[in-house]
Amino acid sequence: MTKLNRSADCGNSPKNKMVEDIGIALERRDAEFVSSILDYEAVWGYTGSITTTAEKILNTLSGLDKPAALTIDHVMSHGKVGAVNGFSERGKGKQRFCHIIEFTSTKCSRVKRIESYGG
Repeated sequence: MTKLNRSADCGNSPKNKMVEDIGIALERRDAEFVSSILDYEAVWGYTGSITTTAEKILNTLSGLDKPAALTIDHVMSHGKVGAVNGFSERGKGKQRFCHIIEFTSTKCSRVKRIESYGG
């Protein structure tokens, strides 16, 4: 089980909490949660690669290693876009990450695009 330290940025913002939950799911490689929020035509850009369609995103995600610990530094959202950053501990070191998440609408219920850096 991954040790988790959440951000203090989500207090009164359901959108911020959703963005944080997505970032946590991406870092924990939680394909079940990610599949529940991805639009069928979602796109994921990460470390120089682009993966299209929800099915390909879930296949890619399931092949990545899970962290021993995860710390969320900041979360923010505005309109149809949100961002979450922090660091994850895998193996012997810490790796910084940032996920920029674009939703299909301002309701923030379905993800259209994710851009991931680090991790």
